[in-house]
Amino acid sequence: TLNCYEEWSDNTKYYWGQVTATPGCPSFPLSQWTLLLEGRAPDLEKVLLGHYSTSINLKQTQSLGKGFTITLSQPTTTHKVQTYGDWSIVTDLWIEALSFIMPWKKSELHGYKYYISGFFVNVHYALHTRILDFDKACHLKVEGQKYLQFDAISKFCQLEVSHLSSLGMVAYAKLHQLNSSPGDKENVKGREVVRKGEPCHNWNRGICDKSATDCTQFHVCSQCQAGHKRTDCPLAK
Repeated sequence: TLNCYEEWSDNTKYYWGQVTATPGCPSFPLSQWTLLLEGRAPDLEKVLLGHYSTSINLKQTQSLGKGFTITLSQPTTTHKVQTYGDWSIVTDLWIEALSFIMPWKKSELHGYKYYISGFFVNVHYALHTRILDFDKACHLKVEGQKYLQFDAISKFCQLEVSHLSSLGMVAYAKLHQLNSSPGDKENVKGREVVRKGEPCHNWNRGICDKSATDCTQFHVCSQCQAGHKRTDCPLAK
């Protein structure tokens, strides 16, 4: 797998052309093929958009050099990944595309889908956005550590806690954002503190002089909202 990513990344346009010209190539947005060939996380919103779109925007152009340009047809936005049904559709499309260029990963990818699907079954639908965020975080983790396999479930345990546990930093921050509108006042040690519902950038830089309870912003990573600083975030590397 690592050797494939290394080779494909050296000449993505060439291999992108080879893949899409191969008989049996599944339908998948062109921009997302490039991400797959480079071992990067797909944009599931664009995958769903490409699957459902019925209208085309022909105003996208790209320079080829020496005065030549090419017009790219891009579908306009019609859908977003918001439900388990949306996620299941785009995940199947992703599995089909990635398995086409890496057949040996098919079982691994289906195992990952089964793992994530279990959360949708057991978590109330009102909180399914947390599962969608968790799925994105898993994709980014594998993108940053390409030697990981998607069915290596134990590697996602910390992300699972931070996104899905009521004690997790991401879940806690999301809960405060739902329960407090910007500028709402919270009573801390007998005085009112205005919470802005966003990560503290000074804390992430290591220069915030306030404690977590006194600061008007949350002391969580500005990249993934976990309990570490952005400089320590595996997703930011």
